[in-house]
Amino acid sequence: MIWEDVRKHYLRPEVSREITEYCANRWVAIHCEEAPDGVRPMIRYWGRGKPLTIERENDIVEILERFSSMRPRAFYATAHIYRRLQSADDLADRENIARSSPTWDIDSRDGDWRKVVKKALEIVDELERHGVAKSIFFKWSGRGAHVHVHPRAFSDDVLRRISPLDIAYSVTQHIACRIEPEEGVVVENKIDVQRVFTAPLSLHRSVDRVAVCTPPDELRASTWTGPVPPDTGISRMPGASMRRAREMSSRRKPMPPSGRISPGEPRGGVSISRLIRRFWKLSGSSGYSIRSSISAKTSPTRM
Repeated sequence: MIWEDVRKHYLRPEVSREITEYCANRWVAIHCEEAPDGVRPMIRYWGRGKPLTIERENDIVEILERFSSMRPRAFYATAHIYRRLQSADDLADRENIARSSPTWDIDSRDGDWRKVVKKALEIVDELERHGVAKSIFFKWSGRGAHVHVHPRAFSDDVLRRISPLDIAYSVTQHIACRIEPEEGVVVENKIDVQRVFTAPLSLHRSVDRVAVCTPPDELRASTWTGPVPPDTGISRMPGASMRRAREMSSRRKPMPPSGRISPGEPRGGVSISRLIRRFWKLSGSSGYSIRSSISAKTSPTRM
């Protein structure tokens, strides 16, 4: 895809609006196509140690213009929502994480999208058995998928007792451990302090596909289309192409932005609180803290 088409995609009002809403109060990273040394860089700072952020739609325009020589291609954002994002110190401070989203990474190893969808539905079913049903969305990222729980599904009472990072890691781990392994597809818990995930309606970093969010009921009802050219490595799903992304964005209300929430949006409430406490009892530890080998890095890892 030529750079001008990439730029036009991100300047479409529905695309810039969706990305801006999702990225609000998150640490943002962009994957670029070109660099002087031939290595495709990931940009994560505005400069002088200030984390890259998107708080308004004009920030996307500024990113495309400021880094145009490297041709930004894909937008990513952390699973975490921060209280402030002014310096690298803010990223290293776990107390600065206000909320975090449990996220399951589903990776296709053999190119069979059916297995990806099957695992996503298994995750959704497991969450529903724990009473979490209306705060979930599925995101097809181009060659794999993510299942997200809205970060505001957790009550203030739970957040006062358990850190958001521990909540996100523990819920993700608890559900991932209940998913049966299957050849050709992997379900992983990638939650840590620096992980970033593809933003909704972002292009894939190398495949001409757009990341589109789908609620679980639409995922179950989807009708799959035929194969795409063999070099893309995976069959096409509805919503995976840019045209489909634009159609979905224009005809229905976007998925709830993870950075903001209206008072009427559903939450996980008591059931998800019980899920967290159950994992605590099983692990005998405080969730993410059991991964003591992972330090507070300030270089994001993409998914």
